[in-house]
Amino acid sequence: MIEPRIYRAAFLPAALAVLLVAFSFQTRPPALQQGLPGDVLFDAEATMAEANELAQTAPDRSAGSEGNRVVADLVRRAFLSRRFATSVDRWQDGDGTDLVNVIGRRAGASRRQILIIAARDSQSRPDLGGSAADTAALIEVARVLGGRAPRKTIVLASVDGSARGDAGVRRLAERLDDRELIDAIVVMDQLGARHSRGPLVVTWSNDHKRGNLGLERTAQASLRAELGSAPGTDGFFRQVPRMALPVGVGAQGVLVADGLDAVRISGSGELAPGEPARKVDEERFGALGRSVLRLVAAVDSGSRPQHGPSSYLTASTNLMPGWAVSLLAATLLLPLLVSSIDAFARARRQREPVARWFGWVGAGVAAAVLAWIVAELYVLTGAVPDPPPAPLQPEQVTLDGAASAGLALTLLVAVGAWFFGQRLVAHRLELMERPGSGAGVAIALCLAVAGVVTWAFNPFAGLVLVPVLHLWTLAALTRVGRGGALALVAAGLLPLALLALFYMFRFDLGPLDGAWYAFLLVTGHQAGFLATLLGCVLAGLFLAVLALAVARQNAPPTREEARRDSRPRQQVFGPGGHAGPGMLGGTQSGSARR
Repeated sequence: MIEPRIYRAAFLPAALAVLLVAFSFQTRPPALQQGLPGDVLFDAEATMAEANELAQTAPDRSAGSEGNRVVADLVRRAFLSRRFATSVDRWQDGDGTDLVNVIGRRAGASRRQILIIAARDSQSRPDLGGSAADTAALIEVARVLGGRAPRKTIVLASVDGSARGDAGVRRLAERLDDRELIDAIVVMDQLGARHSRGPLVVTWSNDHKRGNLGLERTAQASLRAELGSAPGTDGFFRQVPRMALPVGVGAQGVLVADGLDAVRISGSGELAPGEPARKVDEERFGALGRSVLRLVAAVDSGSRPQHGPSSYLTASTNLMPGWAVSLLAATLLLPLLVSSIDAFARARRQREPVARWFGWVGAGVAAAVLAWIVAELYVLTGAVPDPPPAPLQPEQVTLDGAASAGLALTLLVAVGAWFFGQRLVAHRLELMERPGSGAGVAIALCLAVAGVVTWAFNPFAGLVLVPVLHLWTLAALTRVGRGGALALVAAGLLPLALLALFYMFRFDLGPLDGAWYAFLLVTGHQAGFLATLLGCVLAGLFLAVLALAVARQNAPPTREEARRDSRPRQQVFGPGGHAGPGMLGGTQSGSARR
């Protein structure tokens, strides 16, 4: 039912969009000028001694524990001794656990603010290189900044509940006043780690909108000045899956998604170290602490870092703004929309039924939605702990018996609902015995609409889905050789498989662990309602186009197909096969007539 000429012509706007995208690259916002060196300010030896004392005094600093409250009081007294106006925020988490944030504020000449955050709680014991080193570094920053008059207001926050989906950071973000006055938020994390896995400056969020690029570049310059080498960054092609399926692990993920300019300086990279450090490299720890002070000094003495576009992809020293990606994705989705509408018009002219097939397609979508509901109910029953509303560190995710049972139940419900639902609809409407072109038209229309909605929600996700939707549309609207439709359906799964593999390797997750992590993202509502619903729609459409491809392959040929296949082919030209010069016999030239 697809018209090749219309399909090919609809790609012409995409060719123009490629030219516009090629000229859309722009220079990245500059980094702020570095402040004074911090080597004489940040006392690594004294800070390391403070971290050891914290770890020995309160080895158990888990959220709600007595050790956590003891360290919170130590931080409060340290802030007060450095002339910071200090407040203590106490509240209860969703399960009734008592959490505490300690906040110190030192007013500057300007009302503009710089926030420095460090997590105080920890799941491991004694976690010397993690929360003990970070809390000690925050106290040392208070000592350094308390001895000078800052130009901007400095806010220090020792937050709780980092192992509970960054509960303390979320609480802090909710209670922030004058957000427009915040120039930068710096999160200190795992400063005592001995080595890193990935970039030391982490800015990924839980949304496709990215953080302040000028602040990120300033943080990288500060680290380069102290470590002597440029910290690694994610390349262009690694950024695409992060934008298409945004999962921001860490406190900065919550803050950037909330519209705040935040970066996380992590000694271990994006992820926590595989095993907590029991011995800290004092030299590296001091360099990271001085980098934080350099960054704070640069923001304090300069203007607000330039944000750049709200979404972008960086390539070397340039960036591609989000509008260029959106334009490219929209023009590549246009052929799907045009071809599906044209196929629908052709089906209507041929009196081919289309409307009844939407119910058959909807059976697959309903099966995926039902599985989603079962997963939510499984969590509500208390079979597994409630997932937090922010992504966990992958090392905190454990696949136990209850988790395996939840995955198995969800998959069983999805398969059973799809099998019986589609068979019921197909039986009642007398479908699938010999699927007509109306089935493919209905699937193509649904694929086009799903692509447009996904593009409007997240243009980067729409761009990743472009090859998927095109291949599945061709499988639905064209009649290819035996097995060809199945090959197109399988090829359409490749981009989705690559996206899943990227996160599995990036987060060091196995297949089952990755499935459980995705389960937590959905049931913790971190993925968002619309994104989860679109995922269910795509799953249902995949099942529909797969069933159609299998049914066409197994269906007997129609009369027209059988007549066409049985018609003998002309091997030579002659009467009945060719009508052209010489086929009607010789004729006398009219030029000889008088």
